[in-house]
Amino acid sequence: MDTYQTEEEQVERIKKWWADNSRSLIAGVVLGLIGLFGWQSWQGQQQNHALEASDAYQQLAQSMESSTFEAAIVLAEEIDKTYSDTPYAALAGLQKAKAQLETGDRKAAVESLEKVADLDGNKALQHIARIRAFRIRLADGDANGVVSDLESVISGENGINPGQFIGQYEALKGDAYRQLGNVEKARSGYMAALRDATLDSQLIQLKLDDLGPPTIVDGTETVQEIEK
Repeated sequence: MDTYQTEEEQVERIKKWWADNSRSLIAGVVLGLIGLFGWQSWQGQQQNHALEASDAYQQLAQSMESSTFEAAIVLAEEIDKTYSDTPYAALAGLQKAKAQLETGDRKAAVESLEKVADLDGNKALQHIARIRAFRIRLADGDANGVVSDLESVISGENGINPGQFIGQYEALKGDAYRQLGNVEKARSGYMAALRDATLDSQLIQLKLDDLGPPTIVDGTETVQEIEK
């Protein structure tokens, strides 16, 4: 005899199974739909968020072009607050520092650049911000502090990898030591910078030549000229 003797018995069993399991099945389908539409909704929100950040940055760029620097600073701060999870936060930080320089607030400009340098994200923007901060500090007479920080960066301390920017850091080190009057260490920095083909080698060579000939000790140059 068949397990299900009649069609009616099969129907009754199906009805019973549905009664026992329908809620969990419906719940699963509903959760699946919620997940699908929730994901799509989240993606839409992220896209809108990125577009809003882009629009805000365009306003900032326009303020910079029109030299309304105070307004630019306010816009940059708003981008940093509202869109810190987008790449525009770092770009806005660079613009903010430029605006602060234009308004004469050099200390604030350095702080803005150092904040960008510490952000997670685009490594190139981090290096650009750090190098700009070093240049401002050097121009303001903080050669000793800049040398100390440059040595840390160049040696790779604190997990910072100079990468393709090593030449720019070395050139800055040359500038800093030159400002401190240490000609030979300045020469060493410039010579190291010349090894980086991405730099303006002509400018670095002019700085190197301006230092004069290397010091001679017992008939031997203390620093050998880089091969050209």
